Amino acid sequence: MVSLRIRHSIVAFSVVCSGLLVALWWHPGGLVAQEGGIVFESNWVSATGTSETAVTDGGRWPNYWEFNNGGNVQLLSVVPGGVNGHNALRVQQRGSTYAANLQIDNVLPQSKDYYLRYYMKNDDTSGQGDHLVTADTWQYWNLTYMRKYGGPVNWKFVISLYGCGYTYPIGHWGPSLPLVNGQWYRFEYYVHYTDATHVQVHPRVYDATGLLILSDAQFLQSDFLSAIWNGRSDWTLASYYAAGHSFCVDPTWTNDFGLGNNGQNGAADTGQYWYFSAVQIRTDTWPGAASSSSKPPAPPTGLRIIS
Repeated sequence: MVSLRIRHSIVAFSVVCSGLLVALWWHPGGLVAQEGGIVFESNWVSATGTSETAVTDGGRWPNYWEFNNGGNVQLLSVVPGGVNGHNALRVQQRGSTYAANLQIDNVLPQSKDYYLRYYMKNDDTSGQGDHLVTADTWQYWNLTYMRKYGGPVNWKFVISLYGCGYTYPIGHWGPSLPLVNGQWYRFEYYVHYTDATHVQVHPRVYDATGLLILSDAQFLQSDFLSAIWNGRSDWTLASYYAAGHSFCVDPTWTNDFGLGNNGQNGAADTGQYWYFSAVQIRTDTWPGAASSSSKPPAPPTGLRIIS
C-alpha cells in the first residue's frame, strides 16, 4: 500500500441564527450551511465515472485514498443505479493487495449522539470479512459498522466494538439472517454515548421494500449459545444493553466516518463489486428512507451556499 492521496480539507463551525444552531462547512466552492439536524450527506451527485470529483462527490469527502502499489488499479468509481434515483459509489474487490477509502474527519463533536444511514448492495463473494464502513479507517476497532462476509448467493456481516481491547465473545455482533446478493438494503445506526468514552450502538436494517428486518434483538454475540461471557452464552445487543452494558471507545476516532475497501488479509481477488448510496449523518432522529431524485442537485438537499 504505497500510493496515498489526501484531498481537500473541510472546516466546520457553528453560528446561532434566529435562535437555531446552524452548522457551517467550508467545501471547495463556498461556505455551506446544513440544517434540520443533518451534519453530513453524500449522494454522489457531482458526476459519474472515475474522476476525483465523482468519487469525492465534489469534495464532500475530504480524504480519498487509493492504495494501488503505484499502479493503475482504481477501486472506487461512481455509477448510476443507486437508490431512489441517486448515484452509487461502486467498490471493487481486488483482494488483499489493493485498498481504497473515503473519509471525513471530525464530522461531529466528540462524545455526542448521532444517527447514520447508508444503503448497501453486495455482489462480491469473497468471504474473509472486509471492513467496509467504519468510524475511522485507521482506528476501525473502535467502531466498525459493516464487516462483510461474502458468499455465492448470500452474505453476512457483523458490527464490531473493541476500542479498549478485544473481549471474546462480545467484540463482534451480527445477525444469523443472511442478506441476499444483488439487493439493496438500508442500514441505520443510533450511536448513543452513555458517558464520554462508552457507547451503545443500535443498528437497524431494512430490506428493499422498506421493511425492518433486523434490530438490536437480532444482533448476536460471537458463537451464540456456545461461548460464555458474564454467565451467559445467549447475549443479544438488546439484552446486553438492558443489563446496563456498553462499549468502550476512543472518542478521538468515533466522530470520523469512512467507507470503502480495506484490502482484507486473505480476501479473494474476485473483481466483483459492492455499492453504497445515500449516506447521511444527523443528530436529531433516525434518517429514514432517502428521498427520490430524478436528477440530484448539487449541493445535496439540506445544504445552501452562503455568498
